[in-house]
Amino acid sequence: MADTEHALTQRVGPVKLLILQGTPFCNIDCAYCYLPHRNQRGRMSVETVNAVIDNLLSSDMLRGPLLVNWHAGEPLVLPASYYAERMPLFDRVVAAGIPVTHSLQTNAMLVSEEHCDLFLRYDVKVGVSIDGPAHIHDRKRQTRNGQGTHAAAMAGIARMQNRGVSFNAICVLSDLSVRHPDEVYSFFKDLGVRAVGFNIEEIEGVNKTSSITTDGFDDRFLGFLERVWQRAEADHHVMRIRELDDAEGRLLDKHPRRNSQTEPFINLSVAYDGDFSTFCPELLGNSSETHADFVFGNVHTTPLRDTLRHPNFVAIKSEIDAGVEACRDTCAYFAVCAGGNPSNKLAENGAFDSTETLNCHNRVKLTADFMMDKLEARADSKRRAAAVE
Repeated sequence: MADTEHALTQRVGPVKLLILQGTPFCNIDCAYCYLPHRNQRGRMSVETVNAVIDNLLSSDMLRGPLLVNWHAGEPLVLPASYYAERMPLFDRVVAAGIPVTHSLQTNAMLVSEEHCDLFLRYDVKVGVSIDGPAHIHDRKRQTRNGQGTHAAAMAGIARMQNRGVSFNAICVLSDLSVRHPDEVYSFFKDLGVRAVGFNIEEIEGVNKTSSITTDGFDDRFLGFLERVWQRAEADHHVMRIRELDDAEGRLLDKHPRRNSQTEPFINLSVAYDGDFSTFCPELLGNSSETHADFVFGNVHTTPLRDTLRHPNFVAIKSEIDAGVEACRDTCAYFAVCAGGNPSNKLAENGAFDSTETLNCHNRVKLTADFMMDKLEARADSKRRAAAVE
């Protein structure tokens, strides 16, 4: 075991993303949600936040900027006073020479004036989950009694806009939304967001189905990308499209990439009660037939580095590594994604040591091919212009 731990310590961390589950509860019931316990109303205590910080500071896993993301439930179920009591605790991390940024992902329905005060006071990076116009958004993002949530989300967004709170957006792409690229693009442009990320509707966690399995989705998805690209080009890319920009960056990057979802302790996820996991944030709270859960300890009792000897961690790390190597051996796109998303592999293929998923087929492969064509066309255009000069 000592040899195993020594080998792992060469590839552990540093922690760049700390996901804190203030509460697992969510006020709505999205059809594609991967979280299994969104009816539970537990809250992460001040003592647990301090235990997280103590554990990180004693772990030698903090060696650069830290993003603290309040997520894995609807964070604005909790009042602004909850965060105002906990965010300053990270001053200890800053005092140790580690810059800290706070962020949260919200459906925006519960935004209050007090939340806006909090966002501005602590420079919180806000992400809003909204799927575009109402006829698309309300198809999947509904209350527990089946009512649409778009109007309430837009009211919360208006409150932030009135207070000068800027935000990014995440839009889940379904087979419906890819059929309406102009409506989707115009919605986010008119909303004035700095950037929008398009998450493919995934099979993950407790969500076992996806509309992207519909016949002809690949063509519709590529058509969506083409039209969004055309609109972005016409607007001089003032609104960042995450998938297009990320694909371009990866294709032009000449250095080997790290994959934060296949290497331990780049991401650290902590549940409201202090249980923690790593690799993919989506693993925490979920389970599978082959793995009872993905909890490797509790911040109150388990030093982070003790995880390296945890039998479940060692087994999962070995399987994830085998999946990465299988991708390296069989996939021409390995340099783009560095081994894929283990939680997708588990949900779709039943094993971490597998390869292609729907997410990598669409978000990685099709998007990379699309952007490669655009980059080649751009290079050709520059060569022709240079020849004329």
